[in-house]
Amino acid sequence: MILGADVGATRTKLAVVEPETLQLQERMVMPTPAGTSAHDFMLWLRESIEGLVRQHRVECVGIGIAGFVTYEGVLVHSPNMPALQQLPLQEWLSAELALPVVVENDANAAAWAEHRAGAARGISDALYITLGTGVGGALILGGKLWRGAHGGAGEFGHMVVDITASGQTGMAPFRIGVLEEYVGQAALLRCAASVVRRYPASVLASRPITVESLADAYAAGDEAARECLTWVAWILGLGIVSAVALLDVELIVLGGGLVEAFPGMLSVVEATVRQRALPAVAYHVQLRRAHFGTWAGALGAALLAWERSTSQGKPDA
Repeated sequence: MILGADVGATRTKLAVVEPETLQLQERMVMPTPAGTSAHDFMLWLRESIEGLVRQHRVECVGIGIAGFVTYEGVLVHSPNMPALQQLPLQEWLSAELALPVVVENDANAAAWAEHRAGAARGISDALYITLGTGVGGALILGGKLWRGAHGGAGEFGHMVVDITASGQTGMAPFRIGVLEEYVGQAALLRCAASVVRRYPASVLASRPITVESLADAYAAGDEAARECLTWVAWILGLGIVSAVALLDVELIVLGGGLVEAFPGMLSVVEATVRQRALPAVAYHVQLRRAHFGTWAGALGAALLAWERSTSQGKPDA
């Protein structure tokens, strides 16, 4: 068996995977202690994993984590978990578990799962976008993960989409005007809180606004929810327009918790791309929902660990 973990700023998913069939034998979801110190986080991660490792006789472990990760598995920086910087997670966890361990950016891991066995299977050039607490991205180019010169390629959420933005007081300059500030979970909830003021009859006017309540309202046809989701999907579509103009990929795969909660977003995103992208690109590019949904990251991390541990080379490099 192999084990994959998808560590986000809000939740962590663990999956025990049968490597030949890719069947998920056991799944666990738990809150991520994003506000703890780096030391406490590392201890928590080890303790969360080691029980499953012993129980299922796991042969290798893959960790997908939100942030900038080097090929050597050093977490350089995690924008939504700022205490985690320069952590040699791969080396440390491998020594602690006495197993091969691979640590990878979470979007890269999810993209690899979709490329190997999901929505992007058989596609040489694809952009994977994940929408959750933050907005991540990953590139498959020529059938391989494309990390760029320093390992940071594919950070779709950090594309600047608002050149007039001045940012909030104390906001890091690299966050001002970027896509994640308009499309991520926090941005979605801010949008809903603002829009609902114009719709006193909305069900959201009399209940706390959460992703779950917003999804319920959207599914029920609530006008405030639909206006908010249409706005967010439009901005996301414009970001994709810029990305495909630069990359000319065959396929865009949309995954993550917000895509699962609001499947209707895809039609608005696609309409925006068809309308605003360069005609030659707009005609050819495909858009699909992720096949593995919110479990793509854990599965992809497990696959990367398995492939690297059974190969002398770097099959995904």
